[in-house]
Amino acid sequence: MLRKLFIIGNIVLLLVFLAAIVQDLAGPFWSTGWAHDQLEYRKMQVAAETNEDSRKSIAGRPIEIKQIMATDLGQVDRCTSCHQGMDSIATPTLENSFTENPYKSHPGDFLKVHSPDKFGCVICHGGQGIATTFLGAAHTPKDEAQKAEWKKKYGWKPTEHWDRPMLAPPYIQASCAKCHGNFESLPGTEVVTKGKELMSQHGCLGCHQWKGVGGPISVDLAEETANKPIGRIDFSHTGLDPEDMNLLNWIRLHFVKDPWEMTPGDPQAKYNTEPIAPSGMQNYTLPSPAYPDKGPELSEEDATALTTYILSARSEKIPYNYYIPGPKEAKFEDMHFSSSREAGKWVFDRYGCAACHGLNAKGGRRNFNYQGGGLEPVLVKTVGTYTRDELRKKIQYGVPVVSKDDPKGATPPLYMPAWKDKISPPEMEALMDYLFSIAEKPEEF
Repeated sequence: MLRKLFIIGNIVLLLVFLAAIVQDLAGPFWSTGWAHDQLEYRKMQVAAETNEDSRKSIAGRPIEIKQIMATDLGQVDRCTSCHQGMDSIATPTLENSFTENPYKSHPGDFLKVHSPDKFGCVICHGGQGIATTFLGAAHTPKDEAQKAEWKKKYGWKPTEHWDRPMLAPPYIQASCAKCHGNFESLPGTEVVTKGKELMSQHGCLGCHQWKGVGGPISVDLAEETANKPIGRIDFSHTGLDPEDMNLLNWIRLHFVKDPWEMTPGDPQAKYNTEPIAPSGMQNYTLPSPAYPDKGPELSEEDATALTTYILSARSEKIPYNYYIPGPKEAKFEDMHFSSSREAGKWVFDRYGCAACHGLNAKGGRRNFNYQGGGLEPVLVKTVGTYTRDELRKKIQYGVPVVSKDDPKGATPPLYMPAWKDKISPPEMEALMDYLFSIAEKPEEF
């Protein structure tokens, strides 16, 4: 009996093994897959070649999985098993030989300085490089039209249990900033550059950190948010369809949707012994108090740019000799300002004051259950009620415990951190010069 079971088991194992081979070689049998792509490309190469010996040589090349071992980057990918013709240097005569050629070379001149043999594909594009199927590779459609096309043609759906699907344009610009510290000066990085500028302009680092630098109120956008596993994201309040539940869309929603809807908290302590306030993040779908007639404070394009810049911090194995450093960050003492007011505005932006006090100090960002109607102080109205010494101490020592509007309600998520010596004495004096220059004078009675 055991002998029969052993024989039957071996037969079943052999059949499974053969079925795996047939499935892997689905191209020649059912006109799909990597093998089919290679066969089609061989035909095109042969048709484009005029030398008979070369034609025979091309026709005799094996149909096999192509694998790039980018050892320095810790990446292995098989993208070129399907993406035949990607490297136009290897097949220079084929690119313009056919009117309909699905096997195009890589756009731009990127491969001239990013050799595929050295960099591979995944380090820039993302996806699951070891996959040999369209779905397994975690392709990401660039828009709804392409998604519909892929569903019809390939039965597209997100790759399960894979945290890093491919980055469609313009989000792929995030990859440039991973290696290029000088990305702001490079062509083709306009979106990620804008994202960095917006992060500074809107004071994100007044509450968040970026690689350890910034405010103490919320998470590090580079170390935590950019690398957050999907399993740790609560999508229940996002309204996203299951196929759109990924890190990119979750980050972007924080800028195009009211964050209180994303993170509603538990202000009435229904589920926790201590009430938890909703997100302290501003609702950027509303106009900025500084520019009330200009529509949403952040546009759709702004949201895309900020998301791209945050994704640029995704951790990768980047050897030091691959990284191109950018210019050193400007220091206050080395800069030349036309006035103390201009210097102070630079300090205001540099330390993320706009996160709570708004653009040009005209904000008064919302702060759930904070005294006075749940809005942070509008500095142009409140600074004038302080002396210079009082304001200096307020900034240096902060307000770690803020007053509640409802004593029994949630603790407001925003508070004034103690800046102490983080802001140097010259910066502090310039900041106060700026604030007092824009302050409204209190009414006299």
